[in-house]
Amino acid sequence: MMVKRDSNTDKQSIPFIRVLIVEDDEKIRESYVQLINDAEGMVCVADYKSCEDMFEDLENLLVDVLLMDIGLPGMSGIEGIKKVREIYPSVEILMLTVYDDDEKIFNSIYAGASGYILKNVSPEELIKAIQEIKSGAPMSAAIARRVLNFVRESGNTSHIQEFKLTPREVEILQLLIDGLSFKKIGDKLYISSFTVHSHIKRIYEKLHVHSKSEAVAKALKNKLFN
Repeated sequence: MMVKRDSNTDKQSIPFIRVLIVEDDEKIRESYVQLINDAEGMVCVADYKSCEDMFEDLENLLVDVLLMDIGLPGMSGIEGIKKVREIYPSVEILMLTVYDDDEKIFNSIYAGASGYILKNVSPEELIKAIQEIKSGAPMSAAIARRVLNFVRESGNTSHIQEFKLTPREVEILQLLIDGLSFKKIGDKLYISSFTVHSHIKRIYEKLHVHSKSEAVAKALKNKLFN
């Protein structure tokens, strides 16, 4: 099935999370296609074995979430993220990989990935990750903990002053890294989702970025937290 982008198409009229898959292992790719098509409220719009094949069609596809493998033939998944962001900046990119190391996690985030999950997760966890990515969570809880631990071990607070972040903005950005959605951040801090959006918008402006993944990446790169 292929859902094409069309200026006359109302995205809200399609009540599904539209998922695109890039995975070079045919059996794994087919299993993901079936899993997503069997899941309530989701549809796989297309699947490819390489970034190069995907880019031939990407501009014409309607996509909400992209599942991207890292270890692909030809262009790697991390290289592919950067080009996807140029063509389709609104898509949420979930890296799905066997690699469980900090360098690939952080390189994926720096490149613009919205989340990172390992291939050994259960089918239920994968579906949940897709749902959470679509609703605003930037990465799985397990990966978020590793990222936060890395920042706490190696970071300092000097860049907080440089970016002029308020204590509340720092708290919200830290919760964003923890993997909380805007609604859950609001519930935790006893403020409305609208207020969370306002705070996050100001964080983006101060960090000179325009997406959650970029905010997280810049925070990590500049070691904002202890």
